[in-house]
Amino acid sequence: MSCIETIVIDVDGTLIPSLVDFDKLRRRIREELGVSHELKPLGLSLSRLDIPVEKKKRAWEMIEEEELNSIRLLDPGSLSTNISEVIKMVENGFKVVIATHRSKRTLEPLLEKLCLTNYISEYVTRDYSIDRIEQLNYLKAKYNEIVFIGDTIYDEEASIKADIRFYRVKSYTELASILEYLRLECSRSRKHYNTGFGSSVK
Repeated sequence: MSCIETIVIDVDGTLIPSLVDFDKLRRRIREELGVSHELKPLGLSLSRLDIPVEKKKRAWEMIEEEELNSIRLLDPGSLSTNISEVIKMVENGFKVVIATHRSKRTLEPLLEKLCLTNYISEYVTRDYSIDRIEQLNYLKAKYNEIVFIGDTIYDEEASIKADIRFYRVKSYTELASILEYLRLECSRSRKHYNTGFGSSVK
């Protein structure tokens, strides 16, 4: 398997535990908007609803409030393994990129709290696009080859449509082991290349 050195990571449920009660949030938004839509996935569904602009704006405000509150609940100490593995990836020549449905306003303070701001090459938030496929296509066009790590079936389906390698975590606690696997995989590929065995890798 070839070495891909740009690693794209989802945030909620992948880099960190999901601290937003999305089922409760969906119920609140349905009540606020007076709709019966299941709102799954939440952001993309909301963006496509045919409702007045002011109502949609209020729904986004509700989402952002919950995202900001989740940062206050976040315990960096419980994420030391994920944090250290992200740093190791960067120190070993990888680019680590974030693809998230959060806004820039709620992502930046989260990365600061995790002390990861200086280790992230780029981030793509819903300010660029709420559509995961569009996010991944943008990153694929920019970096040529990427690996995406996410936690939902929607992440997996988007990866298939964008034709990129995907790893799905059942829990944020699995992220570090996947990053370690990718790092060691590339280390072996580089050794083969440097000793004249195998094919050239990026």
